[in-house]
Amino acid sequence: MPTPNISALIGDFLSLYDSKAGDQIWNDQSQKFRTFWNDRVLSGTSDAISDADCDEIIRILDRNGKGNTKDSEAVAKAMIPQGAWRRMLNEFHSNKDLASLVTKVLGETDPIRKAKLIDDLYKKNQGQRNNLTGPSGNAVCAYLAAFDPINNLSIISLKDRRALIEYLDLSVPFDWDTSSIGTRNVSTNKIILDGFRACGLVGSARTIARFCYSQTMQPLWKGEHTVKRTDKSVSVTIPITADVEDVEEVDNDSIRESMQMQALIAKIGTSMGFTIWLPKSDRGRVLKAWQPEEGQLVDELPLGYDSATMKTIEQIDVLWLRRRSIARAFEVEHTTSVYSGLLRMADLVALQPNINIRLHIVAPASKRDKVMQEIQRPVFSLLEGRELSEMCTYLSYDSIKEISELKHLAHLSDKVIEDYEESAE
Repeated sequence: MPTPNISALIGDFLSLYDSKAGDQIWNDQSQKFRTFWNDRVLSGTSDAISDADCDEIIRILDRNGKGNTKDSEAVAKAMIPQGAWRRMLNEFHSNKDLASLVTKVLGETDPIRKAKLIDDLYKKNQGQRNNLTGPSGNAVCAYLAAFDPINNLSIISLKDRRALIEYLDLSVPFDWDTSSIGTRNVSTNKIILDGFRACGLVGSARTIARFCYSQTMQPLWKGEHTVKRTDKSVSVTIPITADVEDVEEVDNDSIRESMQMQALIAKIGTSMGFTIWLPKSDRGRVLKAWQPEEGQLVDELPLGYDSATMKTIEQIDVLWLRRRSIARAFEVEHTTSVYSGLLRMADLVALQPNINIRLHIVAPASKRDKVMQEIQRPVFSLLEGRELSEMCTYLSYDSIKEISELKHLAHLSDKVIEDYEESAE
């Protein structure tokens, strides 16, 4: 085990954490989830599950669920939008084959069979844009932890599990890069539980997860640090290792897709009654995919900022404007480092600390974890006034496409984006 002594940290943690009370809370939460699953998801009725009923369960699955507070007991921050959770639960309700397979995954106790069922679920759900079977395993792991928090870790990200295993130098009896996601899901759960129990942390999977995310343990394996500012302390992420993808070149297909995404964001904005700004360097390519009506695309920004701020704003990929103010700003990231858009947003906030604009980074789902990591770098977290993560959210390409397909889009408020956006921890 690496230093500092993990056993000593466990002792300090257990002296402060009431594991018995925590397990009782999660026995109740699990029963609530199981009842919902049996009585609502698996019911034979054709009526949709209401948002209110969904939200009650989402508050168990996701710390970011609407209605939760910092003291709420939830599985984890799942990085899944509220609207996506609702649609997923209703898809289970209407798609009995999919619901049956998820039910088998939840109830299976044999590790080999469980891994195969998860692989079957990923195969069955392949190509569906419902957030169920992402590469990090967040949704499946969240359901497992809600169904059985005693034996299933609420460390739901496979990326987090791998980082923790590597930090603790635990033996992995499979090849991470070639093994199936079912094998990775089931095996990492056991590896971590066994590893901590060998260190003396004998308790439920929920207790072990709470220790891993405790203030003393989490920074050790996640590369996180708390930095004191003049007004408060903030958490920043300093990557321990560089990502290979940072040095990869971007192919033309990625650039073309980003231009299509700019066009789609512009189209959504005009449907909601906004006028649009596009950088003049991008207009020729974007306008091949979007043909605005007269007055929908502005030639000059009707803003009164200083020249440095204006030069920064003019380069943002898409702006939604209402009269003489910016309602929302979007940076579409096609670079592998997902860094340029964040830098531009940070430049804007640094130049105008009191600016009140909703900022969004739009990137493929495969870049979600990278965006969340980068947005918490010290350079973005130590901005004057507020850290960038408080002002800027992530939207996936799939979410933008889903928003564009919503019925009655012209009658919806831009607040609908809140059902799709994801905030960094």
